[in-house]
Amino acid sequence: MDEFLKAFRRDPGGTWICVEPATFEGPNGRIQVTPGTRFAPGSMFMGADLAKWLDEQLAKLGKPLSH
Repeated sequence: MDEFLKAFRRDPGGTWICVEPATFEGPNGRIQVTPGTRFAPGSMFMGADLAKWLDEQLAKLGKPLSH
């Protein structure tokens, strides 16, 4: 997961932006993301709030949300 998170940048408002192609097992199945894809807090993608999920994954790794 740490390598996957490196494919994203989190802006101060909590939106995650993909900066390089990434594939991962999300909360509802496999997800492929292309650069430029944005996940804003509260927006749903494949039935999940991926911004929230990415925040949770970052927290599990003990990293600050200012990623």
